[in-house]
Amino acid sequence: THHHEHRIITREDGWMGPEPHHHIINVTVSGSWWSGAPDERGIPHTTMADGAPNGYSIITFDGNEYTLDFHAAGRPADWQMHIHAPEVITSDQSGETDVFVNVFNGSERSKVAMRLDGSGDWAELERRVTTDPAYVQLFEAEQKITNKTWRDLPKPKSSTHLWQGKLPSELAPGLHLIEVRTVDMHGREFVDRRSIRVE
Repeated sequence: THHHEHRIITREDGWMGPEPHHHIINVTVSGSWWSGAPDERGIPHTTMADGAPNGYSIITFDGNEYTLDFHAAGRPADWQMHIHAPEVITSDQSGETDVFVNVFNGSERSKVAMRLDGSGDWAELERRVTTDPAYVQLFEAEQKITNKTWRDLPKPKSSTHLWQGKLPSELAPGLHLIEVRTVDMHGREFVDRRSIRVE
């Protein structure tokens, strides 16, 4: 099935050019071949097996320099990541609670960091090549539906653009804002946010 991936190919891989070769396995408009539950327009969400949405890329060239922009279908241009965390936790669970961030156009050259409530230091997240837990949940939920009128999603596959971190310990009860910042290989910054409730 389709997925989105950046591969930086070096001499260790047999590439003998003077600079590393940037190879792109590009997102597609059909995503996971038009599979998954349909939206209100009857169009399948067609999320790809690495957790990235369907869409397209635009490459802009300036001489021999370039930038690559990821565009998720039907979403604003600045939607560049999905933050996955529980909706509700207890205060004593917070320090062991994982936050996963799927940076759709992320690569080994990306930097990803997280902070809470719009203040404090940014904590660097660790890049993890594994399945996206948000996609795993979606896949498992749709597998339980009987008499489907749509194609099954593909089985989850490892994502090369997934980052992981943990929330701070002993968060105070209440609503908290998870804020994630990524800087891509071209030096551009993107930020997204989502809330989590501590009881």
